[in-house]
Amino acid sequence: MEINNIVIEPFSIKYLEQVGEIHYRVADGWSLKGLVADLANSATKSYVATIDGKAVAFCSYLVTDDAELEFVCVHPSYRHKGIATKLLDETMAQMPREIYRVVLEVRSQNENAIKLYEKLGFDKLGIRKRFYSSPADDAVVMEKNRNGAKELD
Repeated sequence: MEINNIVIEPFSIKYLEQVGEIHYRVADGWSLKGLVADLANSATKSYVATIDGKAVAFCSYLVTDDAELEFVCVHPSYRHKGIATKLLDETMAQMPREIYRVVLEVRSQNENAIKLYEKLGFDKLGIRKRFYSSPADDAVVMEKNRNGAKELD
């Protein structure tokens, strides 16, 4: 069942406590201090998905020559409802056109996230062994080319 009244908007201080609660409930979540640092960092762009004014999902990406998705999370009570897909679709649509490639790392055991990223057009590039701790896990490195960008020889 999808939820139709999802609003995507830039992450702001008004959502700090709600997003902090989401991060508290997910693996590898950021602390409130980390979220404040994200807000203060001009090189990151972050968005929240809200339902009736309440933040239920968060994503953040670092802008370099490309974009690196740093974190994507959905409150456990709102998973499997299409929220992450909408959040990522709209976040990537807001990225500057000059960004031709989006990269990310995801826990190898997070099969649902890997399937979501593949559905959104991400390809697997490789594995980073023992990238994560608590619990130990490998990272799957993935990328999506945007705007018709092709690999250079």
